[in-house]
Amino acid sequence: MAFNYHYDFALPDKAIAGVQEQHAAACEKLGPERCRITGMHYALVRNDSVSASLQFKLAPDLARAFGKEGIAAVEHADGKLIRAAIEGQDVGSDIAAAQKRGSDAQADLNQIEAKLAKGGLGDRERAELNQQAGALRAKIAAERDAQTTGAVRLASTPMTFTYAGGGSFVWGDNPFAGVAQASWSSLRTMVALVVFIVGIGAPWVALLIVLLVLWRVLPIPRLRRFLSRKTEDE
Repeated sequence: MAFNYHYDFALPDKAIAGVQEQHAAACEKLGPERCRITGMHYALVRNDSVSASLQFKLAPDLARAFGKEGIAAVEHADGKLIRAAIEGQDVGSDIAAAQKRGSDAQADLNQIEAKLAKGGLGDRERAELNQQAGALRAKIAAERDAQTTGAVRLASTPMTFTYAGGGSFVWGDNPFAGVAQASWSSLRTMVALVVFIVGIGAPWVALLIVLLVLWRVLPIPRLRRFLSRKTEDE
């Protein structure tokens, strides 16, 4: 059986980089023959939340223990495992089936080559046999590739760690944690909206104040009184 391990972790944003580095160091400590890092991702998303991942290829006999140690490192950093998936495929049976198909194709090819070696064939029959032989050789090569791929899968076990912070993290088992996070997010949104409105309206308010001051301080009051008298006379 060939297995594929996948673990999803939730941690405080500030802890993700350190835990990811611990996991990478643990793999490197095992050596390239036992563990290899095949991919790494780290990114800041909206609201400064962190999203990260780490992919490994492990010796099959180390996979379960490595996964448990990875979970322990996350829990030590006040994080938790939120999802785990272990998927298996019967690669051994696939290899055996590929071997059987390859053997059958080789037997058919041997018969065709024997006919071609005897001679006495017409041009059309010889062309057809050569065409069949070419197709069988291609099939044999494909089945050998399938066997090689299966052997590689049996020799190493893929494992993926994903890390999520921010809104994905729930502190402990506190049932009010989600409410508190939602309230904090709403408060930040409200403050940002108020700042935006003030930023848009402040210049217009300042202009209105300046106009009022000018209306009362400069010779404009004389014009205002003149206009008032003119209105009364009419």
